[in-house]
Amino acid sequence: MAEFTIVGGGLAGCVLGWALSQRGCDFKIIDKFEKITSTQVAAGIINPITGPSLTKGPRLEEFWDKAKIFYRSLERASGIEIFRETKIVRLMDSAKQAVRWKRRMLDPEYTSLVSEEPLGLKDNFNSDHGGFVTNFGAHLNTAAFLEVIKKLLSEHWVEGVLEEPSNHGVTIYCEGVRAIKNPLFDWVKFKPAKGEILTVRIPDIDEDRIVVRGNIWLLPLGESIFRVGATYDWNANDCETTRVAREALERRLQKLVSTSYEVIDHRAAVRPVIDTRRALIGLHPGNDRIGFFNGLGSKGVLSAPYLAEQLVDHILDSGPIDPEFDLRGNI
Repeated sequence: MAEFTIVGGGLAGCVLGWALSQRGCDFKIIDKFEKITSTQVAAGIINPITGPSLTKGPRLEEFWDKAKIFYRSLERASGIEIFRETKIVRLMDSAKQAVRWKRRMLDPEYTSLVSEEPLGLKDNFNSDHGGFVTNFGAHLNTAAFLEVIKKLLSEHWVEGVLEEPSNHGVTIYCEGVRAIKNPLFDWVKFKPAKGEILTVRIPDIDEDRIVVRGNIWLLPLGESIFRVGATYDWNANDCETTRVAREALERRLQKLVSTSYEVIDHRAAVRPVIDTRRALIGLHPGNDRIGFFNGLGSKGVLSAPYLAEQLVDHILDSGPIDPEFDLRGNI
């Protein structure tokens, strides 16, 4: 059985580590244990219909099936709830978008994703253009997920930095945005996106579903506490919060709800995005003992379990990698 060294303990590294553990592999995860990472800050939302164009995500059903199995397995192993399935309320942001959605509903691929139930929102939500409710969706508590993984795989964790690939087995780099500075992958075209989110208290809202309108989402955490996000800044690579982003998020929130709120937290991190907007996995084109798992972006909670399983099967059993995600096929 091959020996593995995973570089990076974020979402990609953790999901890959658990996948390897289920195959009985010998591995270690080397991580710097940074205080702020994209996984720690991430909302962890799984939404089947996204973006202003109201688009169904690629390989949605395959990703969703693998994600549910994966996160539920972690819950069974740990006895801790980290994954909550919830329907998502999507409000139309304009009359034009409402027309676009009406056309979408002529396609069976979309009608199968939507519930017939009414929006069921209170008057303090601005739903003047209507909307719909998805049949499924989910929220992964990413902070709890990291804690669970670190406890379940505690004997495999090493704090530090790997200067050179291991001389034993396969070294798989799951570094997130740090990979930009890795000379082994200087040909991968990264386009990182800084994101900022708020945590707010809204006493007059008791909604327990995720609500989305335009480029704002409202994620319930319980006891009238919600997370609000998120911004995309393609020109900044730091984790500092900014007044500009906070004001933008508050303007969007005020468009979504017509009630008072209190901002109680503000965070920022940088998403690992590749210019194709797709994650890449696989082995280095010049070295079968060096692997890559990166570019999960803002939808990594959904896709990571599927991609990790493909990567492990590829290395252990010579299984195929989907061409659109294959590192070697996207040079």
